[in-house]
Amino acid sequence: MRPPGSLFTRVLLTLVLSFGSFALITFGSALYYVLYPVVQRSTADLAAIIELSARTLSLLPQQARADYQARLLDEYQVRLLIGSEPPRELDNFFYPYVVRLSQALSRRMGQPVQMQSNLIDGRRWFWVDLETSAGTIWAGIPRDRIGTRPLIGAVVICALAVLLVLVTAAILARRVTAPLTRLARAAEEVAKGRSPKPLPESGPRELANLARQFNETSQQVRELLADRTVLLAGISHDLRTPLTRLRLALEMLPAETDPALSARMQRDIEEMSAQIGQAVELGGTLGAGERHRADLTQLISEVVGNRPRILWRPLGRCIHSVNAPALRRILGNLIENALRYSTATVEVRLDCRHQTPALFVLDRGPGIPDEEREAVFRPFYRLERSRNRSTGGSGLGLAVARQLAIANAMEIELANRDQGGLIASIRLPKPRAGDDTEGAH
Repeated sequence: MRPPGSLFTRVLLTLVLSFGSFALITFGSALYYVLYPVVQRSTADLAAIIELSARTLSLLPQQARADYQARLLDEYQVRLLIGSEPPRELDNFFYPYVVRLSQALSRRMGQPVQMQSNLIDGRRWFWVDLETSAGTIWAGIPRDRIGTRPLIGAVVICALAVLLVLVTAAILARRVTAPLTRLARAAEEVAKGRSPKPLPESGPRELANLARQFNETSQQVRELLADRTVLLAGISHDLRTPLTRLRLALEMLPAETDPALSARMQRDIEEMSAQIGQAVELGGTLGAGERHRADLTQLISEVVGNRPRILWRPLGRCIHSVNAPALRRILGNLIENALRYSTATVEVRLDCRHQTPALFVLDRGPGIPDEEREAVFRPFYRLERSRNRSTGGSGLGLAVARQLAIANAMEIELANRDQGGLIASIRLPKPRAGDDTEGAH
């Protein structure tokens, strides 16, 4: 179901209202200028036949009346009854054609005439009493003589009109909005750091131009990302050479050099080297990898290893198709982040009960304010409180995890825990056709 405010829904409603109004006007015009005159003429002719037949019967001799009534019923399906006693079980039965016929008879007779109805052997008849020189004559016609089904016809016409309007409007609306929908999805992929396939540059000139401009922009974004990788690799190469010289110089310092100073310089050099390595890691090797069947329980156990302060309870096998190296790096970064900002036990959980398994890393650290929950995924971003340079970290761990997750169709979310702490969840991609999965047991 599409959201009420979507372009498709608005275009569809506009077309339905336009086509629906046109259909109603066309139907009303045909009814008034075509069907109504035909009905008027038909009821006037039938009223004339009924009146003339009744008057003719009143003028015939007694012995000729029965033959005339039989021939009239056989040829014109008009039954005439002489006498003041009306047909049995008459009631009012609404039928649009009969209403018009009553009006035509009223005009011919010069007085109001109301036709009534009854059932004879399961057959519907309509009757009217006419005053003639021979007395009251009842004239009746069967419903099947009229042959019209106005209500059924109206229902069929309206249903077909609604169906045609909806189908036509839906096709036109889709043709208009489908290219824009593809463009919106492709823009979302670019916003997530992925590289969508080029859009087809076809259709109306304006939409084709828009698709062409988007394809060019997307290509420029890919080139910028590639240039970033090359730039970071170049910076890493240029900076590691002087760092190596500094290490050598530090090793060659005289023995009487202050040990505390040497240790501090060594830590600074190691920190700079680590930050350069993380920057290069951010720029490269963050693409999508091949998915293979892996036991998530075993994968988590390998990442956790024998680290202290980690609570992990394996519950059984959980087989899922995933890019295992990427998942190891994502989970490792989240665990390192939790251990860095929490002094309590960090818990790792696996939920394999659904089609898309989920991993959770729970800590009892300070948490993250709601307004900064997305900002922490930016490269080199640090929170002002507790999560700053003095507590360690370069601000790249979560950025690397998020970009790896995006590239491999995973989802990472952060949420604050009750009573303090943070929950980092990893939602794995849905199984593809042919993938075999096996839930935990």
